[in-house]
Amino acid sequence: MKAIVERAARYSAGSLDSRGLAALEEQLTYAEFKASVMQGDDSGRLLEYVNTHVIFQAGVDFESKPMVVFCACNLPSTKEADYDRMLNLIIFRLDEFVENDYTVVLFTSGATNAPGWQWMSKAYRRLDRKYRKNVKNLYVVHPSMWSKMLFQVLGRIVR
Repeated sequence: MKAIVERAARYSAGSLDSRGLAALEEQLTYAEFKASVMQGDDSGRLLEYVNTHVIFQAGVDFESKPMVVFCACNLPSTKEADYDRMLNLIIFRLDEFVENDYTVVLFTSGATNAPGWQWMSKAYRRLDRKYRKNVKNLYVVHPSMWSKMLFQVLGRIVR
């Protein structure tokens, strides 16, 4: 079991490809995988940053649905953070809300560290129907040119 957790820790550092991840997930329980990714090799600093600056709950809307705030403007530099691990942390955070209706508020203005198209494509593929079906409202606050283009492209793909 210790070897499995060590391999999961290496994944959280970004050293496994998708085939290795699938094999690893078969051996790990979800809780073990989640715990190893959350801990990471930075003593949980990225987890704390993601939960306080990137994605968090900001109360409820007028229909008593939780409001999940995603601040793309606070994404760290790709040189400072492992975006694959950060995606896992964001998904783990979304797991708290996806069973019921929820609202997403997206802040994009002033984002200096926009992720690349390849990462955005990977993130979109990872967010399966479970994450999309209960989003009842999506508010984009002060959309940047990057977010406008992203929504135009995704809008044409999703239809």
